[in-house]
Amino acid sequence: MTSLRKLASVFAIAIVAFPFSEADLPCIGVNRNKTMGEFIKDNLDFSDFLRAHKEKGKFFKKIVLDENHFPCKKLARSLSKPTSIDKLRPGDIDIIAAVGDSLTAASGARASNILGISNAYKGLTFSIGGYFAQERGAEAKSSIYNNVSTHFTIANALKFYNPNLKGFSAGISSGEDWNSGFNMAVPGAKAIHLRAQVRKLVRELKKSTDFDNDWKLVTFFIGGNNLCQTCVDPNSSASNFEKDVKYSLDYLHQHLPRAFVNLITIFDISFLKSMSKGHPICDLAHTCFCSCALESPRKVRRISKNYVEVLTNLVETGRYDTRDDFKVVIQPFLEDIEPPQVDGKPDLTYFAPDCFHFSQRGHNSAGRYLWNNMFELKKSRPNTFDPNMPIKCPTEEMPYLVA
Repeated sequence: MTSLRKLASVFAIAIVAFPFSEADLPCIGVNRNKTMGEFIKDNLDFSDFLRAHKEKGKFFKKIVLDENHFPCKKLARSLSKPTSIDKLRPGDIDIIAAVGDSLTAASGARASNILGISNAYKGLTFSIGGYFAQERGAEAKSSIYNNVSTHFTIANALKFYNPNLKGFSAGISSGEDWNSGFNMAVPGAKAIHLRAQVRKLVRELKKSTDFDNDWKLVTFFIGGNNLCQTCVDPNSSASNFEKDVKYSLDYLHQHLPRAFVNLITIFDISFLKSMSKGHPICDLAHTCFCSCALESPRKVRRISKNYVEVLTNLVETGRYDTRDDFKVVIQPFLEDIEPPQVDGKPDLTYFAPDCFHFSQRGHNSAGRYLWNNMFELKKSRPNTFDPNMPIKCPTEEMPYLVA
């Protein structure tokens, strides 16, 4: 017990001294003047630390990785750049980009404890991550995650077809770092904040790409922070959510040529209550930034479905189908997802130490799902979790992304 007490003391000092970054997630409601790091510092009971450490895995996470068997064959780019999005092959995509919140910033993806949640591991992000090196010590080789076999992301999969793909994220980065690539995501962002992100994206693309001719894949994923604040922020209604998303999609439609936009619908975050059980730090984290899911799970579940409905209806109006070189495609793979289970309990190896954000394993799985959605007909796109789902491959007979 003495060694555990020493370890708890070290952990306590580390939390107090740790300089949580500006990207640290903000609390909401009565705790809105604090960040998650500050909230945990003020409320962590280290007797909980001792109990949890004895049960292992609740404070210091073992990082679990999956191997990927990518069965797809090389598929050539089009002989000339396609002019229609219906003829877009994966190798034709020149630029990859993304807008969103901490899920697209990959907050905490490689973290082994709560101190790492403020780090944006953008190089591992399921939609746009393309390079991440994990040092193993001076005498050991680094583990490098930069291809579809070592870590499945959309960027890594596209590099299989086009090694010259530009825009993917690398390493740990913030919104202003060069290695963010065209990943504009900002932790804590809500739908209204994507207005600034899409404007910045277009500016950056104009500066450093063949803007009019390059084909672009943009992943648009938002809504978690809106849902987390539904019980304290009246502006998080489904109608306001739709208005903010529509503004940003309209902007891309008006200003971005040759673009395939993945619009990922949000998952139901009411399952957070089950994730917190028996995990004191996760409970504190959820109380800080997503208390609505704990206090009003039925309301959150209802509004989550409303979010999906308004986005689906928005796209199905045909509002974004007025050009041959632009398409917004609903990707529903997270809509009805439930946390993966092991021994009847949530499998936390798919989640960061706050039991909310995706871990590296979670991003790997999300990348596989999004990839499959991109090559499946709308009626065939899965919206539930199956870790053994085979990877879909474009073929010479069916080589195009499904728009």
